[in-house]
Amino acid sequence: MKTNETVQMLKILTIYAAGLLIGAVSGFLPLLSLAAGLPVLVVRHQMGLLQARLMALATLVLTWIILDPLSFVIVSLGIVVGYSLLNWRSSEQGLGIAYRRSLLGGAIWLAVGNFVAVFITQRNLLALINEAMTQSFQLLLEHMTAMDIYPPEQLEFLQTFQEQAVPIFNQTWPIMAFVFISLSTTVGLLLLARYEPAVAYSLANWRELRAPAWLAIVTFVAHGLHQLAPNIYPWLVNNVLGIGNFVLFLFGYALVQFYMRHFRFSRMMGVLFTLYLFLSPWLRPILALVGRFDALFDYRYYARAKTQS
Repeated sequence: MKTNETVQMLKILTIYAAGLLIGAVSGFLPLLSLAAGLPVLVVRHQMGLLQARLMALATLVLTWIILDPLSFVIVSLGIVVGYSLLNWRSSEQGLGIAYRRSLLGGAIWLAVGNFVAVFITQRNLLALINEAMTQSFQLLLEHMTAMDIYPPEQLEFLQTFQEQAVPIFNQTWPIMAFVFISLSTTVGLLLLARYEPAVAYSLANWRELRAPAWLAIVTFVAHGLHQLAPNIYPWLVNNVLGIGNFVLFLFGYALVQFYMRHFRFSRMMGVLFTLYLFLSPWLRPILALVGRFDALFDYRYYARAKTQS
């Protein structure tokens, strides 16, 4: 490896370390961790594949040194997402392949982390995360109580939230991991769009994307089990529904935006619709249902047929 490349990698690592420290102090570390894989992708396109793999290893070691174990699990997942995209070829493979690579890489990383946790501590990774969350809440509650400036209602609310947070996390951690990996992959693709025209073209045509039909069928089956046999694998069914509805909601949103562009609505209308979507809880299940039926029947066909004719 050339001296100039080594210097550039050290500069990137310095910026990365500064970002970790700022995120840890400010409380925005979970948000910044979505971009933890960007140094790996930057080095891949500026220097090469070998240097990118070394950068992934270096960022993992640096993260382990700077952060606590719980934060390391979160940030390292973002690094693994960036590593998973190293061999993705945008000119030959679609965006779906990129997300599948990231999800597979994230699943393998969590499985390896769980194996290491069991081997070292005789406890699984989920139990260690639960313990760290409980300790964090207790420490925060002790500090707030010692300051003697918070009303009893706020302290009671924090205590109640602490009691509910861990059980909720135990029930929904696959959904949280899926959403995190998906968002981190999107951040990585936005960076790759600067280097690869094929990625930029695919992202520009996101309104054309449809969910796979098998996902709609799986969520239909899971919904049926949830309604008719709620005692059969409730944890698995609830997580399948949560992940499926999240994905189908996004594709339903893409379909609505496709037809808004097809009928030439103004860009401001699209922005207002998006804002209203985040403010109205009743609309999100409807969009998930729209995405489910679009996966089965392709409602963009009519607009394309009219345009071609």
